[in-house]
Amino acid sequence: MGLEEKTKRKAIEIMKHLKKNEVTAGKDPMGMAATVVYMVCSTTGETRTQTDIARIAGITEMTLRNRYKELKGHKFDLDLGRDLIPLASNT
Repeated sequence: MGLEEKTKRKAIEIMKHLKKNEVTAGKDPMGMAATVVYMVCSTTGETRTQTDIARIAGITEMTLRNRYKELKGHKFDLDLGRDLIPLASNT
C-alpha cells in the first residue's frame, strides 16, 4: 500500500489500544485494521480510497464503512505527532 512509516506506527498503536479496550471483540480483525488505516490516512493526507483499502484488505467497502461508523463513536488521538489519548465511548 506504500504507507509512510509514521502512518503505519499510528495505525498499530490505535489497533493495540482498541484491542486492549475490547472494541475489537467479535469483529473481523482485517476489517478493523483496514478501517484504522483508512482513518489514519484521512488525517495525514495520504490519499487512499475506501475502495482501494477494502480491496487490498480483502473486505467489502460496506464492512469498512460499518466499522468506520462504529469507531467514530470512540475517542482516540489520530494526530501522528501526539500520543494516544484514553479511549472513551461517547455515551
